[in-house]
Amino acid sequence: MRVRCEYLKAGGSGVCRIDGKTAYVPSLLPGEEAEIISSREKKNHIEVVEAHRLEDSPLRIKPSCPYSGSCGGCDFDYVSEESSAFLKKDIVINTVRRSTGEDISSVMLPPVWGRKEGYRARCRIHVSLRDRKLGFLSKKSNSLVEVSSCPLLTVRLNEILSNPSLVFTRAQSYLFSKGVNPKTGFIELSLFDADDRVLIEKDEGIRTIGPYVFNLSANVFFQSNPHLLPELFRFVRENAEGHAIMDLYSGVGTFSALFENEGKDVTAVERDRYCLSLARRNAPSAAFYTDDVSSWARKVRKSVDTVIVDPPRTGLGKDTSELIASWNAERIIYVSCNSVTLASDLRELTRRYRIVKAQVFDFYPSSSHEESAVLLERK
Repeated sequence: MRVRCEYLKAGGSGVCRIDGKTAYVPSLLPGEEAEIISSREKKNHIEVVEAHRLEDSPLRIKPSCPYSGSCGGCDFDYVSEESSAFLKKDIVINTVRRSTGEDISSVMLPPVWGRKEGYRARCRIHVSLRDRKLGFLSKKSNSLVEVSSCPLLTVRLNEILSNPSLVFTRAQSYLFSKGVNPKTGFIELSLFDADDRVLIEKDEGIRTIGPYVFNLSANVFFQSNPHLLPELFRFVRENAEGHAIMDLYSGVGTFSALFENEGKDVTAVERDRYCLSLARRNAPSAAFYTDDVSSWARKVRKSVDTVIVDPPRTGLGKDTSELIASWNAERIIYVSCNSVTLASDLRELTRRYRIVKAQVFDFYPSSSHEESAVLLERK
């Protein structure tokens, strides 16, 4: 059966039609046609398992990475950096439209993108001590793809891959305290390229982003693309108004730190105590609360001008969205790493707020993963 891709869904699969039903075809770009080889019938759609592409979109390029197709780290490396950013912009627009009925294309700013190679300062490496091998997991399996160099990683991270004695030593030291992943049989180590060295797991260091200096470790979340992070900072700073700022899911105080020495009343909420210990160093003037955001939101009794939320991929959820909206802040800045849950949360938030600005930040140009920020104002 021959199908044609109409647009991309979140996750990068092509959306097609088969006998009036929606079909998702992996790695198919808009306008491309494919012959379906095998598929699975789901409740609301058809999931294509294997397809033969019949023609190439002008956007399609040949991946430069020698591990493309085997390593599971990249699933969107067949388009350029610019094409990736604009395709993800369309994904966010379409996802929000289907969920909320709102067309945000008129308020969507041009996407932000950067270089595809050498940008990534953070990775999780998988180590087999038995075979003295390290690398990344293969696509859709737990087998190890041994990697000696990754085009996406920074120079110092690639030096670790090419001369992995330090990683093997650290993996051995974590063998009993951390253990192996029972699903893969490998030890997993987080690495982060800080200002002066590569941090491994609990190692602490600093990373400077423009005028901001962040204390962090390799095993806490911090954006992997330091080259584009100033653009996201710009969006947040330019659109946060008023004296009282609330930073929910604050992590290591990434957004709270943007308002240091400005005399603002910043409240940060993060349930991970270790993240908050770092956040107190990064934004010492903020007031910090160790709590789950949804629980804390039920107890808050203070006025707020701007709420910044940067939730995990699961999003806010209906109850937390309603609670945040009930505070009647003038503005909400929603930073999202998943357009599906973003759209679901916007469906609740737009009962009291209107979307006035949005932008996509392509932090991961070889991956279908999209990041965006949305500004909402009280109606």
